[in-house]
Formats: sequence, structure tokens, C-alpha cells
Amino acid sequence: MQSLKIKAILRYLALIFTIVPVLIVGIIGFFSMIGFANSTVEQYAKSIGSAQGSVVDQALGQYERDVFAYSINNEIYNLAATGTITDMTMLTDSFNGIINRSENDVLNFVVVDKAGSIVYDHKSKQSKGSFFFGYEEIKNLSLGQTYLSAIYGGAEQGYDTDVFFVARSTQEDIISSNSNGYVIEVISTSRITNLVQNTKYDGGNGYIAVTDGKGTVIGYNGSASQKIDSTDLKSIFLSTEKNSENTPIDYSTAGKVGCYGRFTGVSGTNWKWVAVFPAGTATSQIIVPAIISIVVMLVLAALCVLMGLKITTSIVTPINTMIDNMREIKEGDREKRFEINTKNELHEMAVLFNGLLDEVCMSEELHKTISDISDNMLFEWDFAKEYMYVSDNFTERFDINPSEAQLANGKFLDKIMTEEYAEQYKRDISTLLKNRNGHSGEYQMLTKAGTVVWFTVRAQCITDRLGEPLRVIGVVTDIDNEKKLELQLSERASYDFLSQLYNRSTFEKELQSEIERNAHAKVGVLFIDVDDFKFINDRFGHSVGDEVIKYVSGCIKQRVKGSGFAGRFGGDEFVLCITDPGQIQDIESLSLDLIDELYSGYHSELANVSINIKASIGIAFSPEHGENGKQVVAAADEAMYFVKKNGKANYHIYQPEDSQMEGLQHTL
Repeated sequence: MQSLKIKAILRYLALIFTIVPVLIVGIIGFFSMIGFANSTVEQYAKSIGSAQGSVVDQALGQYERDVFAYSINNEIYNLAATGTITDMTMLTDSFNGIINRSENDVLNFVVVDKAGSIVYDHKSKQSKGSFFFGYEEIKNLSLGQTYLSAIYGGAEQGYDTDVFFVARSTQEDIISSNSNGYVIEVISTSRITNLVQNTKYDGGNGYIAVTDGKGTVIGYNGSASQKIDSTDLKSIFLSTEKNSENTPIDYSTAGKVGCYGRFTGVSGTNWKWVAVFPAGTATSQIIVPAIISIVVMLVLAALCVLMGLKITTSIVTPINTMIDNMREIKEGDREKRFEINTKNELHEMAVLFNGLLDEVCMSEELHKTISDISDNMLFEWDFAKEYMYVSDNFTERFDINPSEAQLANGKFLDKIMTEEYAEQYKRDISTLLKNRNGHSGEYQMLTKAGTVVWFTVRAQCITDRLGEPLRVIGVVTDIDNEKKLELQLSERASYDFLSQLYNRSTFEKELQSEIERNAHAKVGVLFIDVDDFKFINDRFGHSVGDEVIKYVSGCIKQRVKGSGFAGRFGGDEFVLCITDPGQIQDIESLSLDLIDELYSGYHSELANVSINIKASIGIAFSPEHGENGKQVVAAADEAMYFVKKNGKANYHIYQPEDSQMEGLQHTL
């Protein structure tokens, strides 16, 4: 399997250093050819479009010259100003002359005044009414400026075809600065349509279209004028850029690309020509060179593959014997050694490896001997081999199979630990692998006999020269007797012997920890003092007094079960810590219930004694009455003394005035 990997690596290298450069050159050449072809087609379309667009430009220029001639006519100037003319016949004949000599494209002449009212309509011979369309476009026309309108539907205006108009403001003479109205020439789109339909090029694949800049195009796809609905086409045909020749834009949704430019024959217009040609024109021109390039690249790639195979075989074959020998050694044949007769680097590798193998076998025997004679249980994780080794005494003590160890995430011993310590163990092992250092921890484990026993686990992470973990070696030691003795001593030092509640120092330490852990959350403290306890000891004896202490402790334990803890400060003084928010809110009811329960009486059949126990309770809260445990306990103690001085057998929540009263009484 390893030889196959080496072969693959060598082949990949051959491909990378031979085929990849060939492919890069081929791809760059291919796109260069496409770019050159695109540039050639675009330049050709621009020149054709510019030449054929000039034909349309000449026609539009003729219309402008017609309107210009009449705009400086004094008779028309007076007609626009007064609505009358000296020689109407002359004007009519003049307009008829232009209409007759045109190719049926000039349909009408209209003269309007400044307000847009028609003073002369050559077609209808009417002089009333407002100009029928486009007046909003020309009413602000500057003196001497010609305006070429957009294309309008002719049917709505009484014409048989779509129309547009050329308008110019009237003026008395060329140098006049006055205008009384506008001369308007109404023109059919038929002539422009015919001109555009005769502008095909490149075998009919390319053609010229004309747009009025307002959404209507003549000649697109060879049809008559039509509205533009495609957003991609609008970005070309309706562009308002002022440069005369624009960068080609691709509108692939129509399968076309185009070059376009503005007309120059008419001033103040958005009309433009568009040279349209198929999107695949440029690509079709490079099909043959592209096929030749691909064939050449395939031939070169085949030669590279053959060379890679030959090189791979010459390198891999000499080491196949070594690989076979390694596999046999791994399967357990420790007597196997490398036999490479060829005197080269591989022979030296075989000699060195045989020596290392002998040292490994000796080390394994030494390791096994030490583990067999030791009371400690040994384990070892080998990350490289994904193998777990444990000593024989380990499997004798625990019911666990090393083959199930998950080496990747460090899980193994957690399967025989209690839930609490299993989570701690996994965190410790993760830290060990992350920091690449040693670790020692104490955990509870379940033996084959089903007993929970304390063990210590000490482990060390072994890394390679780069700091990556190679293996973890560890020792498991039974410390159950020592740990149990330690816990017993610790428990005795923390609890009051008679009441089995925390002693004073332990309670204060736990209270401080609880306050710090809860941060700004509320913690309640009750300071309880048994009223007249000295009387109970004097009358009934200390043995009954001790039983009363135990009785009071039992009542207190029931109040804090699962929601706090309690302690005995000595004699007849007890302290409770309440952490449950619900109990803190009802802490007054809790205090009354505790007072009532104690007063219900202690009964001893052995001593034939019944005693109604009275208690005074002081209450304080953190952080309201103190920032630390000692301050809160002191506040609760002062509240308890307030009850003592005011009748006993009751409760009181600490008030700052309690401290002031205490100080005043001490002064008196």
C-alpha cells in the first residue's frame, strides 16, 4: 500500500511539472485568441455601423435643414405671432413641394405659437386647437435649437404609420433673438425603416438598428419599430451617455452583442445607431485553431504520463522488498530482517533499520518485565499505531478491553469511572494532550468486583521533535485506603460533632464562597438562638440539653435540605444559609414555621420529658446587609439580639437602626 502511495506522489509530481505548464500555456493562448477575435469583430462592427449609420444620419440631417429653412422665414414668423399670413398659397405650395419630393416620409408641417396652439396645419388646413403631441418636449426649446422627437404611434394622431417630428423655434432672421413659436415637420418612420432593413452585413448575420432613446427601436432583429422590454437591451438602447462611441455591451439574453454610437447630423437628440452581430461570431473564428491546440496538448500530456510511469517504476521497484519485510515484521515475525543486496542507499537503510529493530525488541522485553513485577498498573497509548497497551494486572483488576480505546480524543479510563470523575478525567487528558506535559489526578473507578475504589493516575506525554504527541505513558495506583482516611479526617474537621452541622469556620468559609459564586444574587442568613437554654441544662441535665441540641439541628436540616446549608456556632447558637430564591422571598414564613415547630416541643420517652423550645431568629441578606460573609452574619446576630430584647420567641429582619440602638445601649 505504501508503494502505491509513492507511485501516486511521483505521478502527481510528473503531472504538476509537465502537464500543468502545458495546460496553463494552452488556456492563456485560447483566451488570447478569443480576445483577439472579439476585438477584431468589434472593430469591424464599429466601422460598418458608423458607415451605414451615416446613411440614416443624412436623412435626419435633411429633415433638420427643411425645418431650419422655414424657421427663419419672416412670413412664418409673423404667422406664429399673429395667426395670419400675407401669401398662404405660397406657403402651401412650398410645403407641398417638400412633401412631393420626399419618399412619402414627410407627412405634414405644423406651425404653433408660444402657447402651443396650432396656427397652421398643412394636412388638415385647420388653425385651431393645441399641438397634438410633443409640445411639452419643445416648449422650452432654446432659440435656434433643433429638436428631434421620439417615435410616436401614428394611429392616435390620424396617421397611418408611426411618426416622429423635427421642430425648431421661429425667428425673424438669422440674427434675431426673438421667437414667436415653432415650425414642426411630421415624418413617417417608413424611410428610416427601409434604410435600416438594407444594412445587413457579414452574410446577413449582422445588421444596424436605430433607437430614438425613449424605448422604441427600428430594425432590431430586422422587424419594424418596436418597444424595448428587456432590461439588458434598455441598458444599451436607452443609454444617455454623451460620448459618440461607447464600449461594446453584451446582452446575451438575445444571443447578440453590439457596438453603438450617436448620430451627428441632428443636434440635441438621443437617437443612435446600434451595430448588432451574433454573440458566437468571434468564437466561431477560432474553432479550428482551438482544436489544433487541444490535440497538441493531449499528445504532450500522453508523453508526460508515459515518462511518469517509467520514472515511478524505476524508483519504487527496489523498495518493494523492504515494504514486504516490514509488513511481515509488523504481523509478528520478529526474526525477519531486511535483505537488500544492491549496494546503494537502500542497502544502508536496511542495515540501520535492522539494528533499530533489534533495539526495539530488547526494549519491549524490558518494559514487559518491569510491568509484571510492579504493583502499579501500567498503560501506554501509541498514537502512531493507534494501539493501547496495558499491563496484565490492569486487566485483572478492571473489566475493560484495551482494543476499544479511542485514542483520538483520549477516552479510555473514563469507561470505568463514576460520571463525575469521568468528565473531570476527559478534561484533564485534553489538557495533557494540548500542553504536551505531565499530569497527575485522583479519580474513583469501578473494579471487576463492582466496588468503587480511589485511584491516582499519573501520565506523561511523549512528543516528536516537532512537538506533536506520539504516545502517552501512565501509571494507575490504588490509593483507596489513604483517600478514605483523608476524607474522614477532613469531614471531622469540618463538622460539629454533636449537631452534625458545619462548625463555625467551615460555615463562614462556605458562606463566603456562596456569596462570591452568586455575585449580585440575594443570599439569606438566619441567626437562631435557643431561648433560656441554660434553664433547660440546669433543670433537666446536660444529657437532655444535648438531645435538645440534636432536635433543633434536625429541624434546621429539614429547612435547608437541597436549598442551602447550616452550621452551629457553639452552645445554643445556629446559623442557616438560604440560597433558593423562593425560600428567600418567603423567609419570614420559613422563620415562623421553624419557631412553631420548635415550640411544638421536644419529647423524650426515655427521660419522660416534654419541653416547649423557644427560639429567637435574626435575619440578614447579602449584598444588602454586607459585602462578605462575616458582615452578613454579624447583621443577622444583631437582628437576633433585637428579638431577645423585645420579648424573645420571634424573628426580626436586620435594620441599620439595630446597630445604632446597640451602640446607644452600650454607651448608657
